[in-house]
Amino acid sequence: MSHHRRLSRNGVSPLDDFAFLSRQAESPDPDAVGDEAEVELLAPEGWDARNIAALVALSDAQPGDQLHAGHVLAELAELLSQDGEVERDELLASLLHREASPVAALWRGEALLAPIARPVIGAEGLTEAINDLNAAEMGQAAANVGARVLAERLEAVALACVNCDGGDDECFDPRRNRALARAVRAARRDGAPDAMIERAIARARQGLITPEQGLFSTPPAPELPDVQLDPAFFEAVEADARLADGQSARAVMNRLSEAVWTHGRPALHFTPAQPSQPVAVVLNLARFVSDQALDEDGLAYAARLWGNVAERTSGSVVLTGLGAALTALALPYDSEDARERSKHILRIVRSESPAPVSLERPDPMATGLVGAESVGVHPPAALDAPGGRSFAFCVSAALSALPEDEQKIARRHALGAGALAGHTANWITQLENAGVDEAGFARIDAALSDGVPLRFAINRWSLGPEVARRCGLSPEHFDEAGPRLLEKLGVDPLEVVAAERYVHGAGRLDDCETLSPALRAVFADPAPEARLAMAEACEDVLEGTASLELALPGSSSIEELGALIVSSARRGLTGLAIRREGDALYDLLNTIEYETGDSVRRSVIAEERVVERVVEKYVERAAERRKLPDRRKGYIQKSTVGGHKVYLHTGEFEDGELGEIFIDMHKEGAAFRSLMNNFAISISIGLQYGVPLEEYVDAYLFTRFEPAGDVDGNDSIKHASSILDYIFRELAVSYLGREDLAQTDPHNYDPGGLGKGVEQEKLIREADPTSLISKGFSRGQLPDNVVMLGSRPKPGKPEGAAEGSGFEFDPKPKSGGVSSGGANVERLEEHVVNYHGDPCPECGHFTVIENAGLLGCDACGWAGKV
Repeated sequence: MSHHRRLSRNGVSPLDDFAFLSRQAESPDPDAVGDEAEVELLAPEGWDARNIAALVALSDAQPGDQLHAGHVLAELAELLSQDGEVERDELLASLLHREASPVAALWRGEALLAPIARPVIGAEGLTEAINDLNAAEMGQAAANVGARVLAERLEAVALACVNCDGGDDECFDPRRNRALARAVRAARRDGAPDAMIERAIARARQGLITPEQGLFSTPPAPELPDVQLDPAFFEAVEADARLADGQSARAVMNRLSEAVWTHGRPALHFTPAQPSQPVAVVLNLARFVSDQALDEDGLAYAARLWGNVAERTSGSVVLTGLGAALTALALPYDSEDARERSKHILRIVRSESPAPVSLERPDPMATGLVGAESVGVHPPAALDAPGGRSFAFCVSAALSALPEDEQKIARRHALGAGALAGHTANWITQLENAGVDEAGFARIDAALSDGVPLRFAINRWSLGPEVARRCGLSPEHFDEAGPRLLEKLGVDPLEVVAAERYVHGAGRLDDCETLSPALRAVFADPAPEARLAMAEACEDVLEGTASLELALPGSSSIEELGALIVSSARRGLTGLAIRREGDALYDLLNTIEYETGDSVRRSVIAEERVVERVVEKYVERAAERRKLPDRRKGYIQKSTVGGHKVYLHTGEFEDGELGEIFIDMHKEGAAFRSLMNNFAISISIGLQYGVPLEEYVDAYLFTRFEPAGDVDGNDSIKHASSILDYIFRELAVSYLGREDLAQTDPHNYDPGGLGKGVEQEKLIREADPTSLISKGFSRGQLPDNVVMLGSRPKPGKPEGAAEGSGFEFDPKPKSGGVSSGGANVERLEEHVVNYHGDPCPECGHFTVIENAGLLGCDACGWAGKV
């Protein structure tokens, strides 16, 4: 097939039409750290960070590589073209303009894999499938919680045995070992089977403390097949008739709606599923809109050009950016004009492309390369471009006809000013009068520019205690105010909301009074029914599925979801997938205790004692970002979670506090790895701005998602319910001393553990201390006078401590059984001591010794009667 030139020129390389700028991007290699983790490349001017990251991932760049984006794309065009120089140059020019991109397999020169057909059932087998789904989901949650509780109880039983200093006949007999008796009672109270308790004691006798293998091996949930519902089923629902298996059609429909509302599954088909070809090329429709007009000739040419590539690879062309194209054309999504224009666009592509055309979910890396701002039939996902502070391409195109000053007003309305400067309010004047200087407001604006909410940007560190005193706020109230500091200073909550909107914008344009009603309608969030109508219009042209996926707000009811299913079937859609969003549930749960003031102290039941544990810790530090030293301490922990290799890198401040983390993973796609990398960056920024590590631990502990399962390579953690659960368990154990989150007993590796005697508590282990110091970090300057010390020596009994008790106690037996009668209690010289088992009423240590009918504490010197 012959091609004429559209974007390229005869005798001129398409690369000559672009200016290339030096950029840096992170390497997709999870093992790369520091400067070696960056890839240097020359990218076309106008490419954003998302395009560059996709190019680096698709080209399989290695750490330290220096790429020229033009050369990489030129090699790809050469690989894809088979029809001469013109086709090669046009493919290269189209790639440079980000009009289209082949999927990752074609970048690597691999064959496309046909999609796997999913099993489909009808309405008759739906009830049994839903029962299996509910049982699997609830059973997995119950098994996960039960396994964790059971493991803790069985390990407590084993520890009670091995920490005992008596003989075998005493340590493994709950009638003679009080700690073991308490652990057994707690295990039975929580439902542990007697056989497992007996085996835990028997395993402890052999030195095995960890629970039995397979405890955390929760079987995977069975795959739920898709469901096909024909018109006869919905007629039966409306008539409340019965199905062929005797069940009420309306009852089955209600069960289906509840299952989809709860789990986001199963996917629904209203017509028989048709086999589809694998995706070969992603075409961005929004690139063919300029000055609010569609370049029909350019779109038709690109459809032929890339349709040939897809046809040669036995693949299909997936369209993306349809909603963004409608926005760039300034057409309201929920309008007949938008639906007709969509049908017109699809007719052009379908008539010109020799390969099949669809609106399926596109390849994420190819989507990133073309910079798609919408997928499927949906409108644009966001108003701002990657990085914020500027509009997305389609939004800027829709506003391009407005005067510049009106565009600025719209930008300020939607995205905000990014700082308090320019906002007039009485409370700002009061802060100035109270002593907040330019440096203080600069600290506040620096936090606001990073996206920090106003309530958190204005805090005790950015204002200072002197300002609070002048505003009439006591130091105690200053500490307790938290994010409500402005209200404590007397600022009306409505004024806080107004300031927040001024700084960060409304996040929407449909309520911007500067815009005309017609233009505001362009940016209105369409209702689910409007998306169904758009999918119906697109499927009429494609004669296939639009792969519609709806995400309903968390406030949606089961009845509303059921009505959407019925509406989709009546419109004749081929299928539908629905899920309900969590309605900010996780943020709500994380703030319940903080908002109610219960986050400082909490009663925790441990065994049979009630203790109080501090779960929130206020750390005083400067408001500005605390910088890490250029040469910093830390460690690297390599582990495998559920068969997925995870590298955790930490960096510390000079005082040893955690200041940054890096998370590197194998076996994951570029999108997931990039998400984890950016998640680690956000955690690091929070730590450097003073967010306590305890808050992150409480927020992410026990999160549950794949990969999960057994942990190999970590001596303290043996199972995790997710990658985040593992990471924050490790950080809590290493930096917060949260041994309660470890799944092995630290006493196993510490000869100074309970029950080994006071003398042995002085040294943790006889090891070369220089083995724990990085020779590279210290540049070979290893000290020769370092020793490893355990816990601090117990203080001696104060003089007169036993006075007034009516008797004296000496825990060290004398010949003849006569006690020394001295005021101070002498310590045992023997290394093995049989402690009584109950805690000392004075200091709480389990170092109480019984001798001649008297009790004495080996730690603090307390003495008393039995």
